[in-house]
Amino acid sequence: MQPSYRYRAELDRVVDGDTLDVVIDLGFYIRIKERIRLEGVDTPEIYGVPQDSEEYRRGLEAKEYVERRLAENGNQMIIETRKMGKWRRWLAKVYLPDTGRTLNEELIEKGLAKPVEEHVGGR
Repeated sequence: MQPSYRYRAELDRVVDGDTLDVVIDLGFYIRIKERIRLEGVDTPEIYGVPQDSEEYRRGLEAKEYVERRLAENGNQMIIETRKMGKWRRWLAKVYLPDTGRTLNEELIEKGLAKPVEEHVGGR
């Protein structure tokens, strides 16, 4: 198993319920912007599906939940990552400062996401 790394990060944009654009603080005043995918969860799609579909409605609900929870934490988080997923996005656990729990867990517990096994590698 690969070692994991933890970084402070700030939200730039919620892409959908399981994908975030974040600015990661690497230390020594070095910051990078990356797209991350919440590790181990899958939320319903909001892109490429009809906007009047149940999947879109549920996907939007998941996205809005993520936006609200991150806003409640000043858009700050701790990310823990160790590998890239199949779409070349870093897979991450997103820890929320107010509870110390992961957003990943919250989404599953609220029924807004389903747990999944991640596939690694490139396209």
